[in-house]
Amino acid sequence: MKKTFILSGIIALLLSAMWLAGCNNVMQTETAKNSDTAVVTNNAPTNDAPTTIDSHRTFRVDFKSEPSEIKAGTPTLLSFSVKDKAGTTVKDLQIVHEKPMHLLIVSRDLAEFYHIHPEQQADGTYRVSHTFPNGGEYKLYADFTPQAAVQVVEQIDIKVAGTERAKVSLQPDASFEKTVNGLRVVMKPSAGIKAEQELTLDFQAFDAKTNKPATDLQNYLGELAHFVIISEDMKDFVHAHPMAKGESMDSVKMDDKQTDNHADGGHDHSTMEGMTTKESASEVSAHTAFPRAGLYKLWAQFQRNNNVISVPFVVRVPKGEQSTTANNQSVPPDAIKVTVSGNGYEPSQIKVEKGKPVKLAFYRADANNCGGEVVFPKLNVTRKLPVGETILVEFTPTEAGELAFACGMNMMTGKILVQ
Repeated sequence: MKKTFILSGIIALLLSAMWLAGCNNVMQTETAKNSDTAVVTNNAPTNDAPTTIDSHRTFRVDFKSEPSEIKAGTPTLLSFSVKDKAGTTVKDLQIVHEKPMHLLIVSRDLAEFYHIHPEQQADGTYRVSHTFPNGGEYKLYADFTPQAAVQVVEQIDIKVAGTERAKVSLQPDASFEKTVNGLRVVMKPSAGIKAEQELTLDFQAFDAKTNKPATDLQNYLGELAHFVIISEDMKDFVHAHPMAKGESMDSVKMDDKQTDNHADGGHDHSTMEGMTTKESASEVSAHTAFPRAGLYKLWAQFQRNNNVISVPFVVRVPKGEQSTTANNQSVPPDAIKVTVSGNGYEPSQIKVEKGKPVKLAFYRADANNCGGEVVFPKLNVTRKLPVGETILVEFTPTEAGELAFACGMNMMTGKILVQ
């Protein structure tokens, strides 16, 4: 009798373990199915293979829709839950451009573009309602920045049921001049457009009827304009930095500590003082770089008379010149190397001693990040960081404490701990 009881208990435990294993498999399948593309940082391409449940990722997004089958012409609730590496829900995101999360919805042929903003709910999810006008394939770019972390862009592929419209072929523009909703916009690159080379795209806005400068542009989400760039294959996503007329990256001022504003908002990805508070002079620029050669579509978003106007441009980007000078990558033996990439600064915290000279060697391997310059607010030091070159920053700390440094957009931050 006793043996029979023990045997029954063992069988029950085995059945229970098999049932739990089956549940776990279902849960993983749902995660992969709901969000089957890679987390990427600003300006970085996604991987070809699905990596949503890869264990090495720091942040990921669980995506759901209500109803689960998305249908054209029917309002759909889109829900996003940000999880850290341990699977814990990340409830409080930095405020960037006045919002905790920006959602860019783009059709597979890049003909449809929507910029909307999920709002935080009591359970920590971020939700927004959207109606897809047509059936077909779409990609969602959920753009957010966790506290004390760099920007993350989660890419999610979805299929919308319903009648599909005819596909629109992507063709490069012969002229960088467009008129949309009474606003004529002229785009002028500051240099020849090439892959992996930084430049500014200068935009001039005119009233289409009078042909006079449109001096009535309004701030949209804290800036005079917003710029989104997506490659034809939809792997590269670039959120370009807006600058007012006459502003250079060297003149940007930043708080040396993070707040709840990430103004590119309040942890201000533009807590760049004076950057967008002045009246529009009808001209604004975007500081950017195209990661690879190929076709790209760019949307310049302006606000006028309380209406957001999205002006599209299609650009063909040829191959750029690669830096091959070995000396540019050399680091002096007495310097501390700081690598600049889409993951931020590595290392992001550096310990030094008060009264002893410090030599930092910043090396930026590619243009797939916003680290075009590094700023030390307390030292009043700004250095350009060209791709493929080693740039030295030297100083002697005279006080113990922290010295913050950041990129010109304040999207990547680091600190020096003076002991």
